Amino acid sequence: MNFLNPFVLFGMLAAGIPLVLHLLNLRKLRTVEFSTLRFLEELQQTRVRNLKLQQILLLILRTLIIVFAVLAFARPTIPGNLPLLGAQQRASVVILVDNSASMEAADQQGPRLRQALATARQIVSSLKDGDEVAVLPLSGFDAQRTVTFTSTFTVAREMIDRIAVADDRSDLPRMLRVVDKLFKEARHVHHEVFVISDMQTSLTRRDASDSGVVLADGATMFVVRIGDGLTALEQNLSVDSLNVITKLFQPDKPVEIEAIIRNGSKTDAVGIPVSMAFDGVRVAQRAVDVPAGTTRSVVVAAPPQRRGIIAAHVEVENDAIDRDNIRYAGIIVPPRARVLLVGAQSDIMFLRTALSLPGMEQASPEVSIANTAAEAASRLGSTDVVMISGSAMSTADAAVFKQWVERGGGLVLFANESPSILQALPSFGFTPGAIRSAPANEPWTVTSIDRSHPLFVGVFKGADEKRMVESPRIERQLPVTGGVTIMSTSAGPLISESTIGGGRVLFVAIPPTLTWSTFPVTGLFAATAVRMSMYLLMPRDAGLEAGVGEPVSAPVPPRHVGVESFLMRDVSGITTNVRSVRMPSATLLTVPAQPAAGVVKISTTDSASVMTVAVNVPNDESILDFLSPNALESSVKSIVSSPDNVVIVSDASNVSAAISSARTGSELWPLFVVLAILCAFAEMLVSAFFAREPAAVPA
Repeated sequence: MNFLNPFVLFGMLAAGIPLVLHLLNLRKLRTVEFSTLRFLEELQQTRVRNLKLQQILLLILRTLIIVFAVLAFARPTIPGNLPLLGAQQRASVVILVDNSASMEAADQQGPRLRQALATARQIVSSLKDGDEVAVLPLSGFDAQRTVTFTSTFTVAREMIDRIAVADDRSDLPRMLRVVDKLFKEARHVHHEVFVISDMQTSLTRRDASDSGVVLADGATMFVVRIGDGLTALEQNLSVDSLNVITKLFQPDKPVEIEAIIRNGSKTDAVGIPVSMAFDGVRVAQRAVDVPAGTTRSVVVAAPPQRRGIIAAHVEVENDAIDRDNIRYAGIIVPPRARVLLVGAQSDIMFLRTALSLPGMEQASPEVSIANTAAEAASRLGSTDVVMISGSAMSTADAAVFKQWVERGGGLVLFANESPSILQALPSFGFTPGAIRSAPANEPWTVTSIDRSHPLFVGVFKGADEKRMVESPRIERQLPVTGGVTIMSTSAGPLISESTIGGGRVLFVAIPPTLTWSTFPVTGLFAATAVRMSMYLLMPRDAGLEAGVGEPVSAPVPPRHVGVESFLMRDVSGITTNVRSVRMPSATLLTVPAQPAAGVVKISTTDSASVMTVAVNVPNDESILDFLSPNALESSVKSIVSSPDNVVIVSDASNVSAAISSARTGSELWPLFVVLAILCAFAEMLVSAFFAREPAAVPA
């Protein structure tokens, strides 16, 4: 039995009033005057018994009058349709439609989203005049949206027609919290929630810290399953993640991207085409076999044809769900680095030659020369990378260069015998030791290279990892401690890296001349010098990632901190002007939540590339894993306050019958009104009967 006005039941307390009055009357002592004890004998025992019976009957009848009256106002209902008492309650109804990516899949009944929308329309058609309804999506819901009920069913059908597949996953706990707030504004006491979904396992997933009830309202919940799990579904593949292997980008040099392809279905995938595109233009394609329920890695490569920001994506085709077939990554092909070489002509000759080799015009930087560090310090505003070889550096110069590096500049320091360099190194995170000389006729050679460092990723591709590359013969070396070692010899670190603020400093423990080593005349030297200029120009943290519907607050790269206004091109191709926000610890740029997958491109107003934000769909919907009937019932009942009011509807085509059975009942208030009236009438008869005086006792 349910009560439509349960708060009226507090009126049951009034049923104790007749009992209290009865007990108080028993405590009253009445004085009876008589002249002689013989009058006591005239009291009839029958009269005493009748008096007690009268009091008990009146007590029972008066209590029942109050009980039946309270029950009538509480409007009790029971399932079923009793004669003369059957009725259908008016209700406030919320319909939650699963529009996540998995609903894009089709079975023998067609696309599952289309089936869900048809079921939602069927529910609206079953509503009666006076009911009110709200229709909400389970995926991609805008938290800022104002949600209200409507009693106009045409409007409800229009809400259903506007629901489309979204990139976000379905989140039932989150939406039930929205429903709980919505019911506080409902007109009717009877509340119903319809959840229409294919019942992916991710539907009811919550964080470990979120274990409470999310629907406190005691509403009746109908859980309507669309489809039958994997039955009759097509094969589904997804691009789970992308890893940009190439770290230094340049035109006409292949960019390698590793894609993880998942087969989320129960059948093997053979010869599946995997393609890569730059800014929507397909540039490469490969085929891959992915056994059922596993993942495979595939590397796709193609050269970019221009500099600037490029939206790259990897895609698979022809499967059950389209939304998870594509994944994005943003890459920035920087402009030619502006490199300032500092030192005497003899100290920078080999550097200048390596940075200007024929055939490397696309990768080589724009080179300018300064004779001293003091001269270079005045030209830092138009420089990306500074390479200092042989020049002395004063304490004041070191402070200027350090400040410039903190703002995002790139600095390369080559060892020399100048005491000023030894004094300046601690400012850049290095502690120098003493210059070491190799034993006679036993020069040092390169013993290890960090091939995963961006400086050398792809340089030694195909080479035997156990074989060392062509190594210079090193006679003298200035070892240092501090920073990260990239290349080393038997004498210690040969190339080390230190990060200062938003920039980087590389220290090479030998000069770029032939005085200490044969390094400048090896093939390794030219590749290292060019890649140093590219690496130090590469922006840090320029490639960010976000999920659909997630805003991002990103720190502005140090070289652009002074810029207040930027141009942002969102995933829809719309360009807007955004302003940075200066915080005590950083300057931030806020990228609003994006409604779909893609790449957000951010640049300065003069077209300098700043950063990218790759927006992708979650992977949850790609794994076609569905809740069993028992798991579904258990998981749903665990998040509502009234688990007994949860109804699992396995046949979506018969949802109207389930609604009718749940909503049709018998209201018992007319019965209790009749009973209260009968008790009142009986109370009057009892009072009248016992009020008659008995016949006089004969003398």
